This record gives sequence, structure tokens and C-alpha cells, in this order.
Amino acid sequence: MTRPDIGVFGSGAWGTALAITWARAGARVALWGPFADEMAQMAATRHHLRLKDVEFPAGLQTSDDPTQAFAAPLWISAMPTQVTPQAWQGLLVRTERRPELVVHVSKGILQSTHQTLSQALGGVLEMPVGALSGPSFADEVSRGVPTAIVLALPATVSEDRAKALQAQLASARLRIYLSRDVVGTELCGALKNVLAIAAGLVDGLGLGYNARAALITRGLAEMARLVEVLGGQPATVMGLAGMGDLLLTATGPQSRNRTFGELVGKGHTVDAARDALGGQVIEGMFTTEAALDLAKTHGLDLPIAAEVLRLLHGESPEEAVRRLMTRSLKSE
Repeated sequence: MTRPDIGVFGSGAWGTALAITWARAGARVALWGPFADEMAQMAATRHHLRLKDVEFPAGLQTSDDPTQAFAAPLWISAMPTQVTPQAWQGLLVRTERRPELVVHVSKGILQSTHQTLSQALGGVLEMPVGALSGPSFADEVSRGVPTAIVLALPATVSEDRAKALQAQLASARLRIYLSRDVVGTELCGALKNVLAIAAGLVDGLGLGYNARAALITRGLAEMARLVEVLGGQPATVMGLAGMGDLLLTATGPQSRNRTFGELVGKGHTVDAARDALGGQVIEGMFTTEAALDLAKTHGLDLPIAAEVLRLLHGESPEEAVRRLMTRSLKSE
């Protein structure tokens, strides 16, 4: 393979779906993953285990050796949020090369530091860090279903370069909108997972569409309060990264977080619900406590997130709903 145009670090379904999309559009993409057996199987079969119906385009190469991905002028970080900073510390000692920019596509807040990934990686990578986020299921993106997401880039990236990156990552089936609100975009992507667990709980308890609509709407208000106090923009909350991603994740049957909440609402324990999902990462579980700690620091009330935390600690789903419905009345 000649020098790739894009290096994707992280071979989960989402990173692979994006790699497939960009390779299908004509880019040369190097996809790195840490597990040798998994990467060898992907190289041999030209398929991902969770995207079984989609064959890899010719321009996509996979390996557990990051050398090819390092050679790309643009790095995409697609690893699970909670392990991403540590993973990059291990990767960087294997190369002296640095690109001008890293864009991460992971969603969540770090449990240990309560930082977003752009905040945490800025110190690790010592280069600008952007975020790619929005309403997108990996399998649909991999199959070329029309999708629109947001590329949020820091102010240190020039306008000309930002537009060039936007054009490079967009395709006929992946529409990309440009934003300069990196932290707001990241926080929306993290908080929607918490709210999706709550929406799944409503579905699991069979409370109906009225209750789910109310939950999503009031959840959006919680998201807005925290995003704005942490420096994000209201327009981000009402756009693809906020409302768009929340609507998809809180209602889509493919959402891990929503399905997890639904299983708990139907009587499964937290551990049993996770097992039923094959041990997949339920990012909202990690984000809930971090979001509430941030809210407490800034004197904010996030009642839905608070009930999700109680749920994760084993309290009754019915009791969570009762507390939300009997809170003191207030203006919208």
C-alpha cells in the first residue's frame, strides 16, 4: 500500500465503518487495531465481525502494526473513550512522526478526570484535536445509508484547512457539517448516552410514547444546561451533535445504551443486561457519574441523570419514574 490518506486507530464497528466509507469514496485508509488475531481475520475475510454484510473496499488495509496508519497525514482516533488516553501514550512511543491534527470519533467523558477527549488528548498528543460526532449507527454508515454528522475543529485550525478537511471526510452518503464548538460537540455526544439509558427504561417499563417524548425533551434541557455552563454553544445542542444524536440514540433499536436501559426496565439486573448485549461497552454507564460530578461543581441539577445513576446502583426502575414524576412543579 502506498502512503495512506487517513490512518484510523481503533478497529471497533464505528472506526471500521468510517474507514469503509472513506475507502469506498476513493481514499487510501490504514486501519489499525490492537488484537493480532482479530486484525488477521479481518485481513483474510475482508469483513468486520459486527459489519458482516459489508466487504472492505480495495483501498482499506488492516493490521495490528500501526506503521502504515502512522504514515497518514490525518489520524482518526476511534478507540473506546475510557482507554483512549492511555492507548495513545503507548502508541506514540512507537513513532516519531506527528500529523498536523487528530480527530477523534469516540463519545463519552473520562471517568477519572471528567475531561472530554479533546481536553485529555491535547496534552498527550501535543497537537490540535477535533471531534467527529452526530446521529450515526455504524452498520448503516458502513452500508452507505445517507448520514449527516458534525466535524468540530478547534480555532487553531485555519478556516481554509477546516474546509479542506470537511471536503476530504465527506462523501456522497456521508454529509459533514463544520463546527468550531469542539467541547460542546463532545459533551452532547457523551450526555445523549445517559439519556438514552433513561429512554430505554421508559420503553422497558411500557410507559408509552408520551412519557418517552417528555423524557427526551426534558433530557435535552439537561444537556443544554451542562453544555452551556462548560463553554459549549446552544446551537450545538439543538443541532446534529445534540438533538439529532439524542433522538437517534434514544429511539433507535440498534442503540446499545437504549437497549441496556430497556432490559433493566424489563427486570434484568445491570450485570445481566450487559451480558445480554455481549459485553459491549455501554458508554452511558461511565458518563453518568462524571456528568453529575461536573454538574455538582457548577451548581446544576440533572434529575434524569441522577435517576440513571441510582438505576446503575440497583435501585428500582419504578421508583426512579415515581421520583421524576413527583418532583416539585416548575416553569418550562
